[in-house]
Amino acid sequence: MGCRFFVVRLLLGVALTSSAVHAADKLNSNERRALSARAADRLARQDLLSILRPSGRFPKGMVRQVRSMWFITKSNGTSVPGLCARDTLILNYGPVNAPVDTDTYNYEGEPVAPFGVEASRQYRFVKPPTASLLDWEDRHPLPSIWRGECRALTDNEDGGGWFFAPDPETAVRAWLAFRVAVAAVQAKPALVQPCETYRPAGKKLDCKATLAILDDLDKLNEVETCPALAGQDCFKIDVGSFWITVTNRASADGPTPADVEAVKIEEYIAVT
Repeated sequence: MGCRFFVVRLLLGVALTSSAVHAADKLNSNERRALSARAADRLARQDLLSILRPSGRFPKGMVRQVRSMWFITKSNGTSVPGLCARDTLILNYGPVNAPVDTDTYNYEGEPVAPFGVEASRQYRFVKPPTASLLDWEDRHPLPSIWRGECRALTDNEDGGGWFFAPDPETAVRAWLAFRVAVAAVQAKPALVQPCETYRPAGKKLDCKATLAILDDLDKLNEVETCPALAGQDCFKIDVGSFWITVTNRASADGPTPADVEAVKIEEYIAVT
């Protein structure tokens, strides 16, 4: 009887907690600001946990001590249609007792504790971007961050089209610059100096074929801007195991192959 009563109380408590959290989702800004400091803190912590995907087990890897645990948020929409985002939260750990003698220190057996966090944002195109997206905000209302094309994404791992970028606009502009660079080099290989032989996927290919095989959103790892002269745009695109630097004439409407002025290809070796 006592056990049954405990189970009923437990289930009732879970149901009440779930109902309370669900009700909290509907609180507006005024209602949230009216909460006491303690209630606001509790709610915000619940909110944070609610958007984190399960982390799984502590990683082993090549490091003997646990150094971190990674959490990834559920995907959400951005200000750009077809572009989704997610955040990675890294909880860092350090040894409670620092090693004095590294020869006898028991790395696996010594306790570790959390001491800090790091955060970063990744993006993913669920639709190939076009130049029409560059002035989207001026012509259309902002799309919903809750839209299904992003909330339905379930890929928890790196890769698979997820990439780093400073912001949504740079993500779009950099990929468009890369696409027109691929087209420009097919017509004019001299844009790449020098046009060497590379080995994407273990194949010997020249610069034209290398760029063509890298023209794949699923291979995109990172984009960033780079220094450029007045009237120019410069983007660095990490795709596959290559850094592609594209310099083109600046254009508010997006570049065309005729705007591409230089392309640089740098191959690197990924170390995991």
